[in-house]
Amino acid sequence: MFEKHRDEKERERAASIAQAAVSDWTHQINELRGLVSVASGHSAEGVTALVLTPGEVGVAQISHVSLVEERKGAGQWKGGSQGVSFPIGRIAGRPVRYRVGQTRGHYVQGEPTPTAVDTGILTITSQRIVYQGTNRTAECRFAKLLGIQHGEGGLTVSVSNRQKPMIVHFGVALDDWVSNRLTIALALYHGDAAATVAQLESQIRELEAAKPIG
Repeated sequence: MFEKHRDEKERERAASIAQAAVSDWTHQINELRGLVSVASGHSAEGVTALVLTPGEVGVAQISHVSLVEERKGAGQWKGGSQGVSFPIGRIAGRPVRYRVGQTRGHYVQGEPTPTAVDTGILTITSQRIVYQGTNRTAECRFAKLLGIQHGEGGLTVSVSNRQKPMIVHFGVALDDWVSNRLTIALALYHGDAAATVAQLESQIRELEAAKPIG
């Protein structure tokens, strides 16, 4: 009886593992096929918050993105001294003291700290990266692009027509998702999308050949 119960549990566990493997495989296949569609010049379904120009491909859109700016922290006075005081007499019956050696020191500016100043939607297209927030908007066109730094959970985008880079944060869970779509966006802009499509289709064929049995 106990052996039968144990065998049933083992079969249930094996079925659960197989189902999870199929689910993961399906997710990867759908992800790659979606990337192929976008790299082929078809806008992603979720790109709805930005009006695209003729020929522009909407690659990705992310909500709840923070716009980050460097803000100076609180400063403070340093190097000051209280000095010393000593009595010099009385005026109207009240003691009077004289203080010497008191210095105020110098004021030290606070260190710049990355601070979220707005929350909104980030859109990546074949021509630009656009932030649309509650109080701020920012556009970085690839034609003016100087560089993109992809850090942990965010992007720092520098363009020649902006004095300061645009810094956005979307969370580390989306790092790979954003990286893949940013690669496609730049490939579309530079006219290299065909090579990207071929690479993605090769990955799809490899996955299809290794489809798990559910």
